[in-house]
Amino acid sequence: MDILYLGILLCSIAFAIVAIYISMVLKRLTDTLKSLGSSMGELEREMEYITPQLTQTVRESDKLIDDISDKIKATDSLFDSAENIGASVNTLNEVYSEKSKNVSDVEMEQKMKPFVGGITWSEAAVQLFKKWKSTKRTGKNELMVQQTEMVPAKTGREG
Repeated sequence: MDILYLGILLCSIAFAIVAIYISMVLKRLTDTLKSLGSSMGELEREMEYITPQLTQTVRESDKLIDDISDKIKATDSLFDSAENIGASVNTLNEVYSEKSKNVSDVEMEQKMKPFVGGITWSEAAVQLFKKWKSTKRTGKNELMVQQTEMVPAKTGREG
């Protein structure tokens, strides 16, 4: 019988140890849940402050996206025009290739002479305009003279 009492004593001690351990775990779990509850309360208060600002930001972003979409749609005609210009240039190149096969180099040079002259004169006009703009900005009209020695040109007729 003594063994039976000893067994019951050991079981009761083990039960007491398990009960104490479970109570400690439950105490820690309770503390953790209280801390989590207070953190969630703080989070809820902060979210009440942040939510209206987030809603406003989303609305403004939506307006901005609509505005960007409208502006992109407005540039569609520009890209269509660029595509048309590219097609025109390609057609012009094809026509030029066909016509240049039928025209000799001398005829081509004679036909291109007015265009080359126009390009030359337009370049000269652009240079003059740039020069005029640069002197206009400085406000000075000065004439610069450079002293150089005169060297006769060789014409090939010298004897």
